[in-house]
Formats: sequence, C-alpha cells, structure tokens
Amino acid sequence: MGKPLCPTTSEPARISVELKRALEFYHGSVEDLVRELIRVLGVNETDRRALEIVLLEEKATTPGRLAERLGLTSAGVTIMLNRLEKQGYIARSLHPTDRRRVLVMATELAADRVQELVVPMIVESYKMLLNYYDAAELETIADFLTRAGELQRTHRQRLREVDPYSRP
Repeated sequence: MGKPLCPTTSEPARISVELKRALEFYHGSVEDLVRELIRVLGVNETDRRALEIVLLEEKATTPGRLAERLGLTSAGVTIMLNRLEKQGYIARSLHPTDRRRVLVMATELAADRVQELVVPMIVESYKMLLNYYDAAELETIADFLTRAGELQRTHRQRLREVDPYSRP
C-alpha cells in the first residue's frame, strides 16, 4: 500500500489550527464591535478604554492611575479627561481627604449610555454561553480567558518597554 493521498494531521496540530482561527475571528469581531461602540459614543479608543476603567473597574480613580493604565503621559491624560468631561462622560472632583489629589468618576450619562448599549449584549452573551456549555466547560472557558488576558497584559508591558520604530 502506498502513501495516503492526503497527509494526516495530528489531533493537537488540528486543534491548534482551529484555536488560532477562532482567536483571530474573535479578536477581529471584538475590534469591529468596539469600533462601532466608539462611533456611537462619539469617542476614540483611548477615551473608550478610560470610560471602561472608570465604569467597570475603578469607580473612582486618579488621573495618574489612568495615565499608568493607558500608557499616557500626564499631559495626554489631561487632554483626554478634558475631552471626556466636555462630552459629559466623566467628572473630576477633589479627593475627600487629600485636597491635592483629583478623583475621576464616570457620570450618570456615561453609565446610562453604556447600560443601554452594552448590557443587552452582555446578557445575550451569558444566555448563549449557559445554553451551550455545562458548568465544567464554562470553568474551562473562564480559565482560558483569564490566562489569555494575563498573557496579553504581559505582552502589553513588553511592548511598552520597546522604543517606537523610527519613520523611514
């Protein structure tokens, strides 16, 4: 008997290819979704990420902390905060115990708009996941997403330490 007409692929290699394709599809679709979200909100990507941080992660934060999280200079974060404040999405106030510090918080307008736009998508996503996967599979998915997110943070930090390419 001769060689098979089509070379066989090992199962781990096949799964690896499928995982790569799925991740590329997922990342592309998330980027497309985010692009539409920033269009509707009337912000840019950095502003959107700042809103995400103050709405979902750190209800009240400082400009310095936002600059650190977003990889911005203090001047850059000030310009960004001025834009978001002008749009009514954030408010700045003095820290209650340290009057030298400023706190940044999302406004009710920002919370309402994100609630209206994003929460229905999140609810639909959870319903879909709960309908398709059992508890053990959901734990595996959550573990994968957590590890992938941690890896992305590591990659981001490495890139922050690389000087930008010079222009030709």
